Amino acid sequence: MDQQQNIEIVVARDDADIAASYAVMKELRTHMTDPEVYRAQIRRQMDDGYNLALLRLDGEIAGCGGFRVHETLSRGRYMYVEDLVTSSAKRSYGLGDKLFDWLAGEARERGCAQMEIISGIQRGEAHRFYHRKRMTIKSFQLVLPLA
Repeated sequence: MDQQQNIEIVVARDDADIAASYAVMKELRTHMTDPEVYRAQIRRQMDDGYNLALLRLDGEIAGCGGFRVHETLSRGRYMYVEDLVTSSAKRSYGLGDKLFDWLAGEARERGCAQMEIISGIQRGEAHRFYHRKRMTIKSFQLVLPLA
């Protein structure tokens, strides 16, 4: 990556931030086909504790990380990363590392003992990345479809 490129990571604050994240987030959440539906859902999730980290490369959104902080009897205080994606056009620039490391730092600042990600079994490339970042598999997620 060119040394002149400016990287900034911030938490989304308004509808303009959410709208700017849509194109990158859609690469991960391909079912989100309507930007307005996406904006409304992100807003609802924000009302329930969701945070959307935006990685800007030279002012343009190149990565997103959606997360919440939870506390449970079994895990204590932890950060759950729900969404983590970098723009396919900007991969291999080290942006995923920067966003992941920012999220881990944010988790520490918020008093979390660990950071968790649930990743679909089909996402082998993502799993290699998570293992490289020293994440370990601690459990299986079991799901009962109700609809």
